[in-house]
Amino acid sequence: MSITLAYYRLPAAERESLTRDQDTWRGFERRLLKVKHEVFKSAIADMDKGGGTKAEQFARLASLMKERSDPRQFNVEKEWQTMAYLLTGQSEISSEHRAGEPLHNIIYGGLDTVATTGYGAVRYFDGALVAESADALAKADRQCIRERFNPERMTQLDIYAAPAEQERESVLGFIEEFTAFFQTAAAARDDVIKFAS
Repeated sequence: MSITLAYYRLPAAERESLTRDQDTWRGFERRLLKVKHEVFKSAIADMDKGGGTKAEQFARLASLMKERSDPRQFNVEKEWQTMAYLLTGQSEISSEHRAGEPLHNIIYGGLDTVATTGYGAVRYFDGALVAESADALAKADRQCIRERFNPERMTQLDIYAAPAEQERESVLGFIEEFTAFFQTAAAARDDVIKFAS
């Protein structure tokens, strides 16, 4: 079983409504899982249509799933500690919100809600924190991030699901997608919910 991390952007009033109690949150979580399952099923059904090698088919599956997924959701999946390390240079897991440390907070922080998952509180970023996060991600030193991408070192640091060298460009591209997600949320003045599962 792996620990995955997901983000969802939505207006503040909707975020307040979804996280006001555990039952409402569970209903929302079930809807997200159902949509994810339907996207996966439809992508699997279309994956083989172009033929090709297994590697090409799996690449097509990933592309179809991304294309058909809800644009309001961003799934970091198992890359959360890798991203935290690349963004901050820190390898320790510290699930707390730290004022003035937006790159830490993007993965480990956020404001608590009353809703929980099996891995702690559902957290959120209000409009001000979303804007701060988007700005910090855009200004993060890309050269430093590239230099930190060292699979051997990340394995030594016991980074959860440390990537392999051949994943370099996809992981670095993932950071750009994550930045764009927060920039879109900031432009829309949305809140962002963060939850582990």
